[in-house]
Amino acid sequence: MSQTSETPSSNARVGDVFIQFLKLGLTSFGGPVAHIGYFQHEFVERKAWLTASEFASLLALCQFLPGPASSQLGFAIGLRRAGLAGAIAAFVAFTLPSVFLLLVLLAVSPYLPDSLNQALLQGFKLLAVIIVADALWSMGQNLCDTWAKRLIAVGVTLLLLFSAVGPWPCLIVAGLLGLFAVNSPNPTTEVPSRVGQSPEQSKPRSMLFAGVFFLLLLLLSVTPPVLGGEEGVPVLLTLAAECYQAGALVFGGGHVVLPLLQSSLLEPGLVSEGEFLAAYGSAQIVPGPMFSIAAYLGAIAGPESFSIAGAAVALLAIFLPGFLLVLAVLPVWQTLLQQRKLAAAVAGVNAAVVGLLAASFYQPVLLSAIHSIVDLLVVVAGFYVLRVMKLPVIFLLPILLLIQGSALLF
Repeated sequence: MSQTSETPSSNARVGDVFIQFLKLGLTSFGGPVAHIGYFQHEFVERKAWLTASEFASLLALCQFLPGPASSQLGFAIGLRRAGLAGAIAAFVAFTLPSVFLLLVLLAVSPYLPDSLNQALLQGFKLLAVIIVADALWSMGQNLCDTWAKRLIAVGVTLLLLFSAVGPWPCLIVAGLLGLFAVNSPNPTTEVPSRVGQSPEQSKPRSMLFAGVFFLLLLLLSVTPPVLGGEEGVPVLLTLAAECYQAGALVFGGGHVVLPLLQSSLLEPGLVSEGEFLAAYGSAQIVPGPMFSIAAYLGAIAGPESFSIAGAAVALLAIFLPGFLLVLAVLPVWQTLLQQRKLAAAVAGVNAAVVGLLAASFYQPVLLSAIHSIVDLLVVVAGFYVLRVMKLPVIFLLPILLLIQGSALLF
């Protein structure tokens, strides 16, 4: 096929990726766990860009890597669909709405009543319960189709809820159990399609991205001390260093990055405690990735009041390491999954991912949202609308906000 005939198709795919992720960026409330539900509902069930096993394989990879798991998953989906341009389009479209809304809230939040903020937050929490419940139901059916996989999922759920064990050990043990307890699936059903390159062609680029990741981590770790501490370093460079290290070293994403940002930005005096808490509260009521809070904090900590440059530097620095790791590891991941035994191990990991989702669904998603029998009835009705009536998620959002607004008035 000629180059001229391929280009429009490629551009159309990138545009499609941008549009779909922009819709999600405007409506994906509820945090990282809910985002997985949105992605599964949109790209597996509705658009069929991925099979359930392909989606789970990408999700398992993003769970293993440090960084914002849901944003890395979106980046990987865009990469699979339309190459690097598609990955960038997915990131920009999914993240831009939350960044814009956070910066607007930074400007207007002093004038908003607390009661309105609380009503909005509760409506979004109920939406997250519905979305995650739907994803849990669907992924459980697809990825836990044998008793061995169901036992792995239940075991992971119980460990996460009733012990101090974290996600990483659970995923590793589940992979080992998969080697022995799960029948080896056909690898071709477990491997996401490659994006235009063979593994041999991808390895040099994979090594390049890994090298860039470690080089930036080293340079940004040593530059501030070499230049004489925080007082001798430009504010934007300090922001880049602190946010890049947070994005590179945090496992679990979302809320887990907040303590790192708090210590790294409060101690040098880049933001105050009150400003940080305001940023956290604002991040709870906007759609999109929790890591977008970096833009809010960067706008405060930048070299001038309401610094757009500070917001941009902090935002790019916190997301970049996670995306570099996806680009570095994904080609190797795809090659490994072509081995039957490793495909069986990943099937075990996929079952564990269902357990991770179940544990997160209970705590914090369910417990933080359900406070009354009315909340429970709203969630049940919303689940019925989404799962049985097959109505788009976008129809649920205004209904939930209307319910919360009515509760606020009466």
